[in-house]
Amino acid sequence: MAQHYRLPEAMSDLLLKMRHVRASDAEAVHDLLQSDHVNRGTMRLSIESLSMVTGRIAETPGATKIVAVRGGAVAGYAELIRYPKLPRHWHCADINLIATHPGHRGKGVGHALLQQMVDLADKWLQIVRLLFVARAGNRRAIALYEAFGFAIEGRMPGYVFLDGAYEDALVMRRLRPFADRIADRGEG
Repeated sequence: MAQHYRLPEAMSDLLLKMRHVRASDAEAVHDLLQSDHVNRGTMRLSIESLSMVTGRIAETPGATKIVAVRGGAVAGYAELIRYPKLPRHWHCADINLIATHPGHRGKGVGHALLQQMVDLADKWLQIVRLLFVARAGNRRAIALYEAFGFAIEGRMPGYVFLDGAYEDALVMRRLRPFADRIADRGEG
């Protein structure tokens, strides 16, 4: 079922529709993923074939892949990865990617996609620990995740190679409110 989000007026007054990605979205997602700002903010290569993207958006056990659609066009894409084959890790998930089409940057699409991922994790999937890895220099993404309660958990030195140099990455995590109490039970 598609969900609709009306963003705060400061972001946009246009309605965003959230839905699961479809095979027919492949070209639009491919174009979005080839954007310079997406490649600089992720671990992706700057050139990727359409067939790679078609495989990426294909249905995968444990993965939720959604698009944000505005005015009939794909405005953003996101992936939430769970671990159905690892019972002791069922309470965890990774936000693998949130990407916004260049024509929709700064209009609340990334915010709405992250809100959708957090809602899925908290209200539907019983996810307690949500993880994200950000390039240390990607201040825009870090600020967005911090606004949703993510905290920097650690630094991975030299994790990303960009523009001919190595850069650190930050591990960010969000624990559902009761998870902090569970973690502090004093067991050890």
